[in-house]
Amino acid sequence: MEPLNSTHPSTAAPSGHLVSHVPGSRSSNGNEYFYILVVMSFYGIFLIGIMLGYMKSKRREKKSRHAEGLVLIC
Repeated sequence: MEPLNSTHPSTAAPSGHLVSHVPGSRSSNGNEYFYILVVMSFYGIFLIGIMLGYMKSKRREKKSRHAEGLVLIC
């Protein structure tokens, strides 16, 4: 009897098809695309939030510099 972990084909395992067929695998493709869409949407929302926060801080910084300039002039 051959050991089971050998690389030679065994008589216990059929050597026919090596591709596994999962029942209902066609319907899961929609779920995979939906998952990718959800993850990318969260990533996009996160980036938009960072961009808006950065622009808001720059706007505040610009207003504070402008106010300081007006105080120095008077």
